[in-house]
Amino acid sequence: MIKELNQFLRGWQHYFKLGIKKGQMSDLDSWIRRRLRCYRLKQRKRTYSIAMWLKSLGVTEHNAWKLAASDKGWWKLSKTPQLNQALPNQRFKEMGLYSLLEGYKTLAV
Repeated sequence: MIKELNQFLRGWQHYFKLGIKKGQMSDLDSWIRRRLRCYRLKQRKRTYSIAMWLKSLGVTEHNAWKLAASDKGWWKLSKTPQLNQALPNQRFKEMGLYSLLEGYKTLAV
């Protein structure tokens, strides 16, 4: 999925490179990562599988169950500290997610 997303992001950035500012690229980067966290969380669906997945990613058992048992929506949960600990920005970089902000810096030169 990240491979397909990278193609789309690169093309989109080259198309809009003159009309979008650095701050907007940063905001879009944040939104994309949050959306990916939300998508990944939603894939787990059930309380038990969410808690076990978070524990396997290094979240403490108490915090994993706290997030898994929450009745908030997927989008709101995607901004919680537990999920940011499980899927930090560095992890997305390691997976190969294209950063719009870094791309903007190379295009601006």
